[in-house]
Amino acid sequence: MIQRPEKGGEFEYVKDVRDADSGDMNFEMAGKILDGEMPTKTLSMNAGDLVLFRGRNSMHQVTPVEGGIARILVVLAYNSEPGLSLSESARMTFFGRHSRP
Repeated sequence: MIQRPEKGGEFEYVKDVRDADSGDMNFEMAGKILDGEMPTKTLSMNAGDLVLFRGRNSMHQVTPVEGGIARILVVLAYNSEPGLSLSESARMTFFGRHSRP
């Protein structure tokens, strides 16, 4: 994390919700998590912290940021197959804009 917000911006997650390799999305468990029926774990980060997280099979989100200081972090992502890139929706999630033509 490069800059911590004044308030909020906590990283919430639940490990091993789905098995993307086999195509099992486990919508039942995901629904329970979204409905608050299953607890999430919370990770609070400070400026200068390094967190390694493999989110492919985990549900994760960041709580809303409050105050006048933005939450700024660096995300490193990779694919194990050459030539793959982020989808348009993933680019919007990470960068908040469409790719350039």
